[in-house]
Amino acid sequence: MSLKSDIVIPVYADAPGTRACIESVFRCSGESLGQVIVINDCSPDAEMAPMLAELQLKHSEMVLITNEANLGFVRSANRGLALRRQDVVLLNNDTVVTPGWLSEMLEVAYAHDRVAAVVPLSNNASICSVPAYCEPTDMRELEGHDLKLDSLPRFTAIPTGVGFCMLMRHVVLNMIGGFDPAYGRGYNEENDWSMRAQTLGFIVVRANRALVYHLGAASFGDTRGELDRANTELLLSRYPYFLDEVSTFSPAAEARIAASHVRRQLGSTSVCISVRHIDTANRHGTDVYALQLLQHLKAEPSLEVSALVKRPDQASLLAAIGIEATTSGHSERQQIFHHPAQIFKPEDLRLFLSAPGQTVITFHDLIAWRTPSALRSVEEHERYVTMSFAALHSAQAVIAISNHNREEMLRELHLPPERVHTVYLGVDAGALQERKEACNQSRLEALNVRRPYLLYVGTDYAHKNLKLLLDSYAIFRHRFPTTEGPVPQLLLVGAPSFSLGSLYDREGQWPMGVQYLGSLADEDVRVLYQEALTFVFPSAYEGFGLPLLEAMAAGTPVICSSLTALPEVAGDAALYIKDFSPEEIATLMLKVAGSADLRRVFVEKGRERVRQFTWQETARRTVQIYKNILEEPDKISMFQRSMFWNLRRGFEKDAINAPVLESK
Repeated sequence: MSLKSDIVIPVYADAPGTRACIESVFRCSGESLGQVIVINDCSPDAEMAPMLAELQLKHSEMVLITNEANLGFVRSANRGLALRRQDVVLLNNDTVVTPGWLSEMLEVAYAHDRVAAVVPLSNNASICSVPAYCEPTDMRELEGHDLKLDSLPRFTAIPTGVGFCMLMRHVVLNMIGGFDPAYGRGYNEENDWSMRAQTLGFIVVRANRALVYHLGAASFGDTRGELDRANTELLLSRYPYFLDEVSTFSPAAEARIAASHVRRQLGSTSVCISVRHIDTANRHGTDVYALQLLQHLKAEPSLEVSALVKRPDQASLLAAIGIEATTSGHSERQQIFHHPAQIFKPEDLRLFLSAPGQTVITFHDLIAWRTPSALRSVEEHERYVTMSFAALHSAQAVIAISNHNREEMLRELHLPPERVHTVYLGVDAGALQERKEACNQSRLEALNVRRPYLLYVGTDYAHKNLKLLLDSYAIFRHRFPTTEGPVPQLLLVGAPSFSLGSLYDREGQWPMGVQYLGSLADEDVRVLYQEALTFVFPSAYEGFGLPLLEAMAAGTPVICSSLTALPEVAGDAALYIKDFSPEEIATLMLKVAGSADLRRVFVEKGRERVRQFTWQETARRTVQIYKNILEEPDKISMFQRSMFWNLRRGFEKDAINAPVLESK
C-alpha cells in the first residue's frame, strides 16, 4: 500500500494562480494524493468562489471550506489541518507542484521516525531555494531543464520548515497540535511549529529530489513588515537560539548542496582556488601547480574561475595571467573551493572549513606529516597534523599527485578510497625546450656559471638528501679523469627552507666545485637546465618530482632516486640510484658525464616521457572531479566538515571567553 497525504491550501487572493496551483496538485500527485482541502478565507476576488466551485465539481477528492469572515492564514490553515485523515501538506496557493513531488516527500518523511516535517526544493523558498541559495529565481529559468535531482542526497536536515509547502507528519501533529494562533494572520508560525517539534527530538528535512515552484506573491500588503517584526519578537522570546541555528546552518555545504548542483545543471560552475600560500619571490612546486592549474582552468568555458589571495603581490601575479582575485573571503556563488596545497596556517583551515561550496584539497606529500624536522617545532608539527586530518577528512575530494602519494594517504590517513583521486602534475615542455643560444650564454655569464656542470634544482629540506649529494660529488670530483677536460661543477638552485638539516643557509665556504645560486627566475632556471651535463636528484622522498620532468623537457639526462613516486614519474627515462651510497651516485655521475652517446639516449627518452604529462590533462581531470562532486556529493564528508567547523568555532569561543589570570 502506497503512502498517502492530504493537502491543505488556504486561499485568499489571485484566482488564476490558485487554479494553476490546485490543477497542478491533481495533475502531478498520482496515487499519493488523499483529499485536497481548500479553505476560502473570505476572498475579495470575485472570480475565486465560482472557480473553486467548478474545481470541486470536477474533482471528488476536493473538500471546499468557506470562512464567513477573514480569519488569516494561521487560523485558516488550522481549520484545514483539523480535517486531515493522515499526513498532510500545507501548500500556499501561489505554488505549482511538479511530477512525483508528493511521493518523494512522503518517502523522505518516512526515512526514519524522527522526521516531523518535509520541505521540497523551490525556485523561491529561502533555505530551500535553487539555483541561488536564499535568493528567488524566476521559475522559467528552471522549467524544461533536466536538473538530475536524483543524484543528490535524498534529504538534508534543516533548522526549520518553510511554510510555502510543508508536509507535516500526522503523529507529530497529534502530539504538538497545529500552528499557534498567537502568530495572528501569519509569519513565523511554521518556525514556531518546527521548534516545538524539535523540543521532542524531531527534525525537519529538505527533500532534495522534490521540486515545487513558488511565485512568492505578497499576502499581507503594507502590514507585512510589522507582522514580521512582531512575530519574530514572539518567536525569539520562546526560542532565543533560533537565529543562531539558522546562521550556523546557512554557511555549511549541506545547506547549499542542492543550489550548487542545480546551478551546475544549468551550465554554470564557479570555482575558487586559494593561492594564499604562494611565495611570489621564491616559487616552489606547489606554487607552479596552483598557477598552472588556474591558467588552464580559465580556458574551460563552463567554469567561472577566481582565486583567493592574501597579499597584493599575489593579486598582481594573478592579474598578469587574467585571473580575478579577491582578499575578502568566500563568494555566495562559489560552488567549489579548492586548496591546492597542504594547510599550514589556522586561517587557511578556517577558510577551508567555512567554504559555502564543496571543498577539494590537493595534498602533495606526507613528509611534514611524518616528521617535525620539516617544521619549526614539535608544537607546530602537531598543529599541522591536526589541521591536515581535519581538512582531508572533510574534503569532498582529495587530489593525490601520484599513485604512490594516493596509496600513502589511504594507508596512513584512513581516507575512503573513492574520495582520493590521482591527478598527475604537468610540465610546460614548450617553454623549457625553447633554446636561445646567445641568450643562454649571456645568462650563464650573468650568473657567473661556467660549463660543464651538474645540476640540482629544489629546496634543501633534509629529505632532499643534499648532504649525500655533496659527499657523492666529492668522490666524483676526485675520480673525474683529467684527460676529459675541466672537472664539472655542481650547481645548486633553490630557496632555503631554514629547516632542520637544511644546507642553503650554511655559513662559510661551500666545498670545492660546489656553487649555490639561490632562488632564480624561471628564465634562468630554464637556461641552467638546458646547459647542464646532467640533472641529479637523490631525494629520499617525493610526492611527485616535478624537477625531473622539467629537466627532461629541457633536454637534460636525469639521475634520480628510485624511491617513492620518482620511478612513477620518470619511467624508463632516468638512471636510478638504488643503494644510495656516495660511491654509487658518483659512479652514475661519472658514467653520464663521460658518455655523449648515453646522454643522447636519455635525452631522447626524457623528451618522449614528458609528452605524457601536460597541464591541459591535469586541468581536464580536475574539472571532472569538480563535476562529480557537484553531481554526486558525499554526505559523510559534509557531515565531517560541519563537525570540524563546529569544533573549531567552539575552541575559538572558549579562547575568547577564557578568564585572564593576572600575575601577582
